[in-house]
Amino acid sequence: MKRYLLVAITLFFFGNSKAQLVSYSLQLSYTVAQLDSFFTASGFALPIPPQYAIDVYQVIYKTPYKDIDSLVNVSGIVVFPKNTACPSGLGCYAHGSFSRWDQVPSYNGPERPIGFFFAGVGGVVTAMPDELGLGDCDSSVVIHTYINKFHSGYASINIMRAARQLADTLNIPLSGEVALTGYSQGGYTTMATAKLIQEEYSSEFNVVALAPMSGPYDLNVTMVDLMLSNEPYATPGYLPFLLLGYHSVYPSLSQLYPTPSDVFKYPYDSIIPPMLYSRDYTLDDVAQFCTQVPRQMIKDNVIAEFENDLNHPLRQILAENDLLGWSPQKPVKIAYCTLDEQVPYLNAIHADSAWRANNAPDIQIENFGETNHAGCVQPALTSSAFYMLGKFSSCSAGIHETPTISFTVYPNPSTGEFIILKEAGAFQISIFNINGQKIYHNTLMNDIESVSLENIPAGIYSLELSNTNGLRAHRKLVVH
Repeated sequence: MKRYLLVAITLFFFGNSKAQLVSYSLQLSYTVAQLDSFFTASGFALPIPPQYAIDVYQVIYKTPYKDIDSLVNVSGIVVFPKNTACPSGLGCYAHGSFSRWDQVPSYNGPERPIGFFFAGVGGVVTAMPDELGLGDCDSSVVIHTYINKFHSGYASINIMRAARQLADTLNIPLSGEVALTGYSQGGYTTMATAKLIQEEYSSEFNVVALAPMSGPYDLNVTMVDLMLSNEPYATPGYLPFLLLGYHSVYPSLSQLYPTPSDVFKYPYDSIIPPMLYSRDYTLDDVAQFCTQVPRQMIKDNVIAEFENDLNHPLRQILAENDLLGWSPQKPVKIAYCTLDEQVPYLNAIHADSAWRANNAPDIQIENFGETNHAGCVQPALTSSAFYMLGKFSSCSAGIHETPTISFTVYPNPSTGEFIILKEAGAFQISIFNINGQKIYHNTLMNDIESVSLENIPAGIYSLELSNTNGLRAHRKLVVH
């Protein structure tokens, strides 16, 4: 792997400085054909085929740990589309919950292809932080700072700063527009980052869209109820992960409970913390040593203190990291599924209600039905991608039509019946659902054609028009 020269040595940074890039290295490059093959081999269903070759760079950059003036090295990737028609937008995708150090974008983590998707299909420069404590992170970071507004928000902000610096170094123009998205923990990170930008850095980042998916935004109520529940939980390792992460950065908690043995019952105190501190085990590995009811791993006196003291340090920490008490001023689309066994869907419902009540000007929410946390990923991600890419004004966004084929679809939205006005000649029309499945195909011969999709469910679809020369153009099709 080719190593590029260090750049941080010559950069001046302090506190929340905008100069955060330390080093970068090219990890891989894909042609359009190679990227298409990669998606096919990985089972990553696409409603629209790749349109851009990509370069993937690992970056090492600076971000705060514990306080704004204490900076550490962390890692992530930046994916650049190649040969876009005009300056690209900048997207930031935050990954979900992982405890093993290499389950991250820099090391072929399971969500790494999502960055390839936004860049290769949408033409968006995409930054993906490994999150503090994972990937190639300074050893001074004790454990991943899980569900932490300050650390997650700055990790995303500073990788976007690093991406801008790298784009400038590589002479790649950016449009200045920014969109944020992420799934599960990444959904939380999306809104934590948006809140931090809105309050501190609105003049630096022109955010055009926020697309949080299945995130734990409501820590004070929904997630507290989950922690105190006597019912089995699908991912019991989340609770010790959360407690140990908070314990590592909040003195109020570490002073009250100096060691894990002051919080966890035996034998969990001697088994689970070392596994999570080592960062060599997945949450599935950890779950094998957990009780199915997470609270049963916690000492009875700790549970009682938390239940009875409304000013308990952990309650104060959860309140500090809760994301309901603000008003997002940028367009937001919330995605969730009702059978989510890991992040209760009430997080999305409560967030939607709270942000609307706080007079957020543009909130949408979409329920992707009765499916679990893993099953929700594909439909939520595809819909969120359409939403985000449609907000970019940059002509490089792949959701926008290819100028080599001119056609119009109306009405759009429709009930499934619409008219296509197109150029003269024979064209193939294909329509794909949000899972990438082709649901309609036909040949259009006339300049004006009507299409009727009988009994089509309401939702977002991709319409592709192609001709015999291999040219293709796409439209987002909305059915209500």
